[in-house]
Amino acid sequence: MMAPQDEPVRTDETQKRLLDWTTGQAPSERLAAQVLLAAGYEDVDPSHPLGGPDGGRDGECTRDGVRGVWAVYFSRGQDRTLTKLKNKLKADIKAAAKHNPKFLVFVTNQEVRVSERDALRELGVDFEIELFHNERIAAILDQSHLAQVRQQFLGIPAIAVAPLDVHVTVDSSALAFTDHDRLRDTFVAMREDQIRERSEEGHERVRKEEEARAIERAAREREAQARAAAEGRPYLAGLSGIMDSFALRNPIMAGLATPTVADIFPNGIPGMYGSKPPKPPEPLSEEQIQAKVEKYRRKLDKRWPSCRDYLASVAFPALRFRIRNAAEVFLKEVEVIVTFHGARGVSHRGLQAYEFNKVENPKWSPPAGSYGITTAYAEPFELARPRDYPIEWRHNDDGDLEVVVTLPQLRPHPEWRSDRFDDDVVLIVDPEFEGDEITVSYTVTANPYGKHLVGEPFTVPVERRSMYEVLKTTDAAAKKDS
Repeated sequence: MMAPQDEPVRTDETQKRLLDWTTGQAPSERLAAQVLLAAGYEDVDPSHPLGGPDGGRDGECTRDGVRGVWAVYFSRGQDRTLTKLKNKLKADIKAAAKHNPKFLVFVTNQEVRVSERDALRELGVDFEIELFHNERIAAILDQSHLAQVRQQFLGIPAIAVAPLDVHVTVDSSALAFTDHDRLRDTFVAMREDQIRERSEEGHERVRKEEEARAIERAAREREAQARAAAEGRPYLAGLSGIMDSFALRNPIMAGLATPTVADIFPNGIPGMYGSKPPKPPEPLSEEQIQAKVEKYRRKLDKRWPSCRDYLASVAFPALRFRIRNAAEVFLKEVEVIVTFHGARGVSHRGLQAYEFNKVENPKWSPPAGSYGITTAYAEPFELARPRDYPIEWRHNDDGDLEVVVTLPQLRPHPEWRSDRFDDDVVLIVDPEFEGDEITVSYTVTANPYGKHLVGEPFTVPVERRSMYEVLKTTDAAAKKDS
């Protein structure tokens, strides 16, 4: 069956050499074992390829943890009718039944039409029939990583391929915030000042209201006294004019005035405005002020990690990748998985997404104005990702950042670099991180290589920046650009 090594290889060479099988049963069983392994079967265990009692099966295997058996039928040329194939499979089914398998894999070099495949599978009553025919076997063997198998069993020369050699570099550093507690305490101090200022406004409001009520009472007393004198009746200080006073303060009840919108809806027309007017400031005691400050501090502490992440997402550049193919072969279906050990990632938003209030609370949104419409702030418009967007990122079970780069092709030259659509993740480490660098590892898979490449680990530096100063710089830059 061996063809001369210099004979041109046809596009259907694998199908042809399978059908022209002349080397006998033992090699066919060994080839079948390789095919099953390549197809994802496990525990592939041949019986006796060189002859011997096999109990009616050429081997055993498992699929998804379920045990089955396999049988091989190779003959020279397409000289078997469907009836002969059925008879051979029926005999294999009968022999395999005594082993109580869940399935039987029937491997044959014969060409089997679609309708014939259904007819063969229907023979399986007590267990499933899995069929590997000429075209299906050839499709498996034509995979690049099975070149040595094709050469060993079919005599098709394996083309030598240079070793997979891909190098990954990262043009970035990992960000770590320092003195973030200082900024957090600043926010607490700012909130305390607001609470105290509001409380002072409340005290002033109460004082003015009391003064106004005193002036109003005195005026009512003078009016009531004058009315009593004019009517020639005695005046009872503090009691006369009570009903008149009530009517003056409630013209609707007294029937003296037409009710206004403000009388009926003191908080505004429901649904016309986005939210109710703020409550008037209330006077607070020192204990009440401290209780409010402590409540705010607890909430801020809880969300502070997300506050750090938000500032990092708008203030720092994202990761940029370079991937170089040094194998001197055109690679296809390339997947590179880069793992940053001990580091995390946050979505890159850029300066256009900066809003001071979101540093204090990333969930902040501006209060609604008239008719519930907000005009003071809007989330920045983001460009849609291209359909062939090559980068995704996630965190693995250890919490480490994993970036997956998927490229349909990778030329030996030039190197691939991530462009403006790809810089979507900022590398950060928690403030408690003590090292000056983090380790980065990567793996590569590509066609025509069957095995993955484990790249040489490298490191990226950890850049420590004052969160307080970063906020000041970012705020100034945002105001300059606005």
